[in-house]
Order: sequence, then C-alpha cells, then structure tokens
Amino acid sequence: MLYLVIDRVRINFEPTDVSLAQLKMLAQTFKMYEDYKAAGKLKAAYAFADTPGGISIWDVENNEELQRILFLLPSMPFMEREVKPLTSMESVNSIVHELTEIVKSMPSKPSV
Repeated sequence: MLYLVIDRVRINFEPTDVSLAQLKMLAQTFKMYEDYKAAGKLKAAYAFADTPGGISIWDVENNEELQRILFLLPSMPFMEREVKPLTSMESVNSIVHELTEIVKSMPSKPSV
C-alpha cells in the first residue's frame, strides 16, 4: 500500500532554537531514509523549500508497518504528521466508470 506522509516541524523553528540533539536526530532520520529507500519501502522524499518539513511516499504492506516505521524515526518527537493513503489513477478511473454505469441504469425523470 502506498502512503503519503506530510511532516511539519512542531516547534517554532528559529536557527537559535535548534539544539545539537535535534540536528543529530534529523541526521539519523535521513540515514534511516536511505536504508528504507534501499529496501524499497521509501519511494520518494522531498523537503519543503519554504518551511521546515517535507513529504515522503512509502510503499508498505499495511498500516501497522507504516506506523512502526514512522514511530521509530528519531525525528518523530518534534514532527506534526499527516498520513494519506494513496491509490492509482487507474483505480479511480475504474470506480468512475462503475459509477457511470450505475447512473446510466437508473430510471430517468419524466419530462414535464
């Protein structure tokens, strides 16, 4: 299953507020991203250009696997995270086609 993860830094991010520990956690997170990418779990990761945070796309077996990965990331304590399941456009197109067939089979309203 594919998931889009949107991460935003939870703290007021001022250069003077960043601790060495937080920078180490980010470095560890980026290293883990490399490992997950090599394992085929992380499909893409991008940082926001205008604010601290970024997005990532994960290919995992299920929700539990994603939860485990995200919870164990060193950056987890200071991230506000939003997770969206993804589906293919082909799947959406198939559903639209099915809905179109259902609507076509419905009786039409009589003309007045």
